[in-house]
Amino acid sequence: MSDFRLEHVNIPSQNPNDLAKWYAETFGLSADQHVARGDGILIAFQQGTPIKQPDLLHIGFKVHGMAKLHEWKNRFEKPLKIGPEFTSFQILDPEGNCIEIYAQNTSS
Repeated sequence: MSDFRLEHVNIPSQNPNDLAKWYAETFGLSADQHVARGDGILIAFQQGTPIKQPDLLHIGFKVHGMAKLHEWKNRFEKPLKIGPEFTSFQILDPEGNCIEIYAQNTSS
């Protein structure tokens, strides 16, 4: 087992408190000022210029199973991208940061 684990992600934001609240409301997290957190998730938003480069940087949320992925896809009305191991779709948060929601493909 590694001595390290990912503790948090820090994202620049023009409105850190508002963006933390959006993540909390959208993904069922809790917000405390500029931080959104949940079970094993901590996203800190820091005053700064948003990084609007979805090909370079994105946040990934894994859901358990294709049924859950379809529930989220229907909520955001986005098409699915089917890959060899994972199926996913992407959305943008209010400041243009890319969020990927994905599930592992089930074997047939």
